[in-house]
Order: sequence, then C-alpha cells, then structure tokens
Amino acid sequence: MSGEVLLRAEGLAAAVDRRYVLLDLGLELRAGEVTAIAGENGAGKTTLLGLLAGERAPDRGTVRLAGVALAEADPAALASRIGVLGHRPGLYLELSAVENVVLFAALAGRPCTAAEALAHLQSVGLAAADAARPVRHYSRGMAQRAAIARLIASGATIWLLDEPSTGLDRQGCATLRALLRDAADQGRALCVVSHDPELLAAADRRLELRGGQLHDAGGA
Repeated sequence: MSGEVLLRAEGLAAAVDRRYVLLDLGLELRAGEVTAIAGENGAGKTTLLGLLAGERAPDRGTVRLAGVALAEADPAALASRIGVLGHRPGLYLELSAVENVVLFAALAGRPCTAAEALAHLQSVGLAAADAARPVRHYSRGMAQRAAIARLIASGATIWLLDEPSTGLDRQGCATLRALLRDAADQGRALCVVSHDPELLAAADRRLELRGGQLHDAGGA
C-alpha cells in the first residue's frame, strides 16, 4: 500500500524549443508505490523527469520535496534523497563498475566500500570479473546494469528512471522488475518512464503523458 507523498509537482509548465510539452501538470510520488509513465516520443517524459530531479527549473509551477520547493532545497539534500537513472548510463568509462559505484555513492553522501559496491553489482547480474573491468569494455546492457547498481547504492528514497530496461536481455528485465518492486516495498517512491509493456504492467499506477498533462492509464 502506498504511503506518504515524498515528492509533489503542482502546475508544472515547461517549453522545449518554444513549444510547451508540459502544461499545468500535477503529480504525487508516494512511498511504497511504483508510478509508470508512458507516452509518445517528444511528449515531454524526459523533460518531466528533469523537473522532478531538480535538474532544470519549470517555466511555471513547483516541485516540492518534503514540502520544500526544489529551487530552495539544499543541493546535498537533493543528491541524497533523489536518485536518477537517465536514458544513458552516464558512467565514467575509464573506471571499473566497482569504482563508479563507490564514487557516485560518495557523491550522494552514502559512502560504500568496494565490497558493498560489488554486492550491488552482483545483485543486478554483473559477475565479479566484469565488475572489475573498465566500463569502456562493456556492452550496452552491462553498462545499464552498472548504472542500476549505482542507483541502488545511492540510498535515495525517490527513484526517477528513464527507460531503465534499455539494453537489458529478458533475464535482466526480470531482475529489474524485481528490484523496483523490492525498492517500493522498502518504502521508496519510484517514477519510471518506459515503453516496455511488462515494466508498465508491473507498476502500481500507470499514467500516460499526452497534451502536456498526465492521464490515468490504470493500476492501483
């Protein structure tokens, strides 16, 4: 069952190339709930995640974290409470997966040891030998697994994920769905942007972004 609202967006409007892709949009992300958002290419899904993460400011409206507007929040608090998995892995290519996880966890204010980082990587299906290699040698799917492990290690209570199943094989997608469910069961609030029908079906709440607003598409 979902709980308290951890992140709330009210009256959001945002333009891309002088065209509004979000208009008077509202959204609540609740503890214990996976919210999935679908929509056509160019609908504004990635723009919305950027606003929710505080990576860009809306043209109008407000996003609040624990009642505090993101524009007024301490950057360290944002880094420790909001974890983002972008459409691209965003890893340092010359570092190993273990080194990437250790580095990003420290940046989020949640230091972890190399052994802890390895455990996170193995939980998403990366073998110890692969986790020790530079990321530049990885396939797209392996890099995505490492990025997911980095998100887990951040300790964030709010997860924002943009097409998280990109590059993953069938087993990797099943592992991802289980991890998202487990994260929600631990009290996190998750927002997943995806075209993956199985990922969408596994969410507690499904929304569609069209015409600049979110529309109910089913779920709890």
